[in-house]
Amino acid sequence: MSNFVVTDLDGPILVVAPHPDDETLGCGGLIALATEAGIEIHTLFVTDGSASHPASQNYPPDVMADIRAAEAEQALQRLGAENQPRSFLKLRDGRMPFPGKDGYRHAVDVVAELVSASRFKTVVVPWRRDPHTDHRISWRIATDAVRRNEMQVTLLEYQIWLEENGQADDWPGEGEVDDASLDISEVVDRKHHALEAHRSQLGLVVDDDPSGFSLSSQTIARLVGQTESYWVTRWPAQ
Repeated sequence: MSNFVVTDLDGPILVVAPHPDDETLGCGGLIALATEAGIEIHTLFVTDGSASHPASQNYPPDVMADIRAAEAEQALQRLGAENQPRSFLKLRDGRMPFPGKDGYRHAVDVVAELVSASRFKTVVVPWRRDPHTDHRISWRIATDAVRRNEMQVTLLEYQIWLEENGQADDWPGEGEVDDASLDISEVVDRKHHALEAHRSQLGLVVDDDPSGFSLSSQTIARLVGQTESYWVTRWPAQ
C-alpha cells in the first residue's frame, strides 16, 4: 500500500488522537476524504489537552480542557466531519495512566466497548514509538482494545514528533511496517482551516504563559502538505 485512496480502506474507521489537534495534524486529510466518500469515521480524543500552558493563571487545566474540546469540535466541522461520531476519553494531558494501573485498565475497558459496538475495520493511531509518552500510551490503549475484542484490523500509524525528537531506535525496523501515502491535495485547504481552529496551540489564546506550547511553523509545514504519510500493518499480526 505505497499509495492509497480512502476507498481502499474498510470502514468504519476509528481515528485515535492523543490530544486535540493531533486528529488534524496527523490525519485531517484522511478524515475529510473519508467523510466525503461516505465512510463512517469515529474520532477518539484520548487526553483533554489541558497541559499545554501549565504556568497560566488565567487558563487553569479545567478551563484549558474546555477550550481544547471546543477547538476539536470546530476542527472536525471544518474538515466536513461535523456529523461524524466522536468521543472524548478525557484522560489528563501529560498524566496518562501507564499499563498495569487501574486508570489504564479503565481506559482500555471504555475503548474496548467502543470497538465492540462499532466493529471498526481500520484504526488510525499515533506511531507506536512516537517520542511523546501520551502518544505511545494512546497507541497501546487502542491496540489492547482491539486485541481484547479478538479482532483483526488494518492499522494506520501517523507520526507527529518522530522526525523532530525521535531517536534512531524509535523509527520502524526492517519489515516492521509498510509505507503508505495518501494524496490530500484536494482537501489540504480544509486541513489548514481545521488547524486554525486550534487557536490555543497556535499561540492565539493564552497570553500569560510565554513558555507554553505553540506549534512551530516548521512543524506545521511538515505535517500540513499535499500528502499524509502512514505506516500500515495488520493488527494483531497473523
